[in-house]
Amino acid sequence: MKQTHEKKRADDMDALKAELREYQRENTFFDLLISSLPGLFYLFDSDLYLHKWNKNVEIVTGYSELDVRSKHLLELFEDDALFLITEGIKKGFSEGEVSIEAPLTTREGRKIPYFWTAASTTIDGKQYMLGMGIDISQRKQAESALMESEALYRIFAERMTEGVILCHNFKIMFANKAYTTMAGYDEPAGLVDINVLDMVAEGFEVYFREMLEAVQAGLAGERFFQARWRTRAKREIWIEGRAVHIQWKGQPAVLMTARDITEAKLKEISLQEETENLRRENINLRSSIKDRYRLGGIVGKSKSMQAVYERIYSASSSNANVVIYGESGTGKELVARAVHDMSRRSGKPFIAVNCSAIPENLLESEFFGHKKGSFTGAYSDSPGYLDQADGGTLFLDEVGDITPALQAKLLRALEGSGYSPVGSSVVKHSDFRVLSATNQSLREQIRAGKMREDFFYRVHVIPIHLPPLRERKEDIPLLVDHFLGIYANEKGLKEVGGKVMEQLIQYDYPGNVRELQNIIQRYLAMRTIDFIVSNNGADNHVANNNGEAACDSGPNGSVENGDAAVGAGQDLQSSMDNVEREMIRKTLAAHGNNKGRTAEALGVSRKTLFRKIKRLNL
Repeated sequence: MKQTHEKKRADDMDALKAELREYQRENTFFDLLISSLPGLFYLFDSDLYLHKWNKNVEIVTGYSELDVRSKHLLELFEDDALFLITEGIKKGFSEGEVSIEAPLTTREGRKIPYFWTAASTTIDGKQYMLGMGIDISQRKQAESALMESEALYRIFAERMTEGVILCHNFKIMFANKAYTTMAGYDEPAGLVDINVLDMVAEGFEVYFREMLEAVQAGLAGERFFQARWRTRAKREIWIEGRAVHIQWKGQPAVLMTARDITEAKLKEISLQEETENLRRENINLRSSIKDRYRLGGIVGKSKSMQAVYERIYSASSSNANVVIYGESGTGKELVARAVHDMSRRSGKPFIAVNCSAIPENLLESEFFGHKKGSFTGAYSDSPGYLDQADGGTLFLDEVGDITPALQAKLLRALEGSGYSPVGSSVVKHSDFRVLSATNQSLREQIRAGKMREDFFYRVHVIPIHLPPLRERKEDIPLLVDHFLGIYANEKGLKEVGGKVMEQLIQYDYPGNVRELQNIIQRYLAMRTIDFIVSNNGADNHVANNNGEAACDSGPNGSVENGDAAVGAGQDLQSSMDNVEREMIRKTLAAHGNNKGRTAEALGVSRKTLFRKIKRLNL
């Protein structure tokens, strides 16, 4: 019985020792954890005596363990910090937790800014506070530097005579006195948090939104602007200035400087209007003169051309978009150039685009440009037609061949919503006027689903219809003289004979003015007037060596020549081959067999000439 009792007692002692060792192990771990914490760890009671702390407390304060044990907590704080800590401790014990900022005073009297956080607990009926302190010296230094920098900025901005505003996400964060006065406000505070776009006058909102977004995003480091703004009293003023990208309190922002240029701008506008009125008076004076023979590069005195001239004058005095209708070879680009040259945009680029000659997969790149690497072969950034035409005129030849998808994007650009180069998300804007040309019915294109109706109405504001040459034959002598003056300088030939002119007037010219131009070039090279098809369907060929026709019409309405006769028994293709073969042979001989000059004289490309020489076995 005694042995059993002693064994039980030994077992109890072993269990108690094991529990004590576990407690000591946990306490050692807890002590190690506390001592390794990076901040200041502390545990104090409601009487404000420290019971537990880590090694950092001794290192930072300079007090030894013995000093700390004998120190009252409030002895570590002075002045305002003492008040903050005292109030914070009261709050922590009453509410359960607290967070405050207060500087800690070290043994040497140095004050270190700290952020304190603590939570209260009750152990054996007594209240304790357990918490941490974090050194915030670096943060305070950064804040101080930032405040000093901000103060300097404000002093500098306030002393500037130009207006200064600081924006973030379109909201005004700061405005100086000069800008406040300019905008019609009493105090700068009245501008804070106002959306800067609400101050921009109508018509400039899209431009300013794009500019502010680009500058704040860092896509443009600096942008110059000139625009109309509204004051608080809704009075419109003209301002100009610069917008630059800056970092403000760690976030991207836009700093704008601006000055009121209303007086100077109104004088400029008045001068422009005066100049425009004089230009219009000049146009009206010129348009009142009857029997005009020439306008720019256009030649003709017929009634139909006089009507075209009137349209050109009207279109040139406007900024509206123009569409020019006419058959191939009627001179639609000449009309477009005349409108541009007589308009207020004459000093800016005239960009001509043959829409039917651009592959569909390159349309967007050609019009809007592209960024380097946006597709195979894009080795560098490249501007598009809209970039090149900024401030000037974009001439769209064969506008009916533009795809509906591209029409939609061009429409956005025309309406001020901008465009983006291929491979870029940056929205760009271009101020351009559209002059279009087509030999098709655009309304039929709409019905066929090949043209958007909204795009049609955007470009079809002022229509100009060019008559075909067969409907204005009284202009042919003027055109012949015009082309002789251009191409006959080295030939010494200033006019054609009466019979040759008669034949030229009788022909219907399916290729219009361009065909007449080529006929005159060939005539100067070969002294031969050549028509592809006469009015009655037969081949027509007139040889002339001294300014007169060498022969008369044959029995089938053809005009024969001793060297190259076109007669019965030949089909159309054979007759045409004979004429072409003889023309090329004579022109080669006249130019010493020089292919380049021969091609130029015949009005064809070298490639076409080589192909014909091979086909005709010359």
